[in-house]
Amino acid sequence: MRDFELALGQYILYRNLIDLTEPEYQIYLAIKDSIYENFFKRDSIQTVTKLNQILLLVVDMEKEKITQWIN
Repeated sequence: MRDFELALGQYILYRNLIDLTEPEYQIYLAIKDSIYENFFKRDSIQTVTKLNQILLLVVDMEKEKITQWIN
């Protein structure tokens, strides 16, 4: 949970700075597929990500491949 708290704060800060300097860009939070399955599918975490408009990039680290883009 602490890692999520830190990542959320950093994501929001970076998103705000990008909105000010390069508004045509979007920022995504990249996460491992196992973290997505075990943590980000929880109802409470999905609610927090929706409330904060977090865009997710789910990555298969072994294959070094993006498996999902979640807007």
